[in-house]
Amino acid sequence: MANIYDTINDLEKEIREQDVYKGLQEAMQAVANDEEANKLYNDFRGLQGEIQMKVQMGQEMSEDEIKKAQQLQKDMEANDIISQLLDKEKELNQLIEDINVAVTRPIREVYQAANETKEN
Repeated sequence: MANIYDTINDLEKEIREQDVYKGLQEAMQAVANDEEANKLYNDFRGLQGEIQMKVQMGQEMSEDEIKKAQQLQKDMEANDIISQLLDKEKELNQLIEDINVAVTRPIREVYQAANETKEN
């Protein structure tokens, strides 16, 4: 039986070799190299952190914060470099989701079998 951690390490290497991963690296480098795109990206990351803190503290976003977030989203969508980054992120997230489905299949099958046994 293979060591599962060796398999995980092999999977990591495989992900790094995928075109979708390399595309994300290139898109992120393009953002870093473009002053406007980099500012938008950093503003977005900062806003994300603020929102997460509010959620964790049980606070709601103010109307001004919602407007700011909506405008930032529009600005990001209008920036071709950021749009390319977002597209690459979606592609990589799909690969990760596919991997997650495969990895968790045995666990889902255990619960499914247990539920079928209860119903019979």
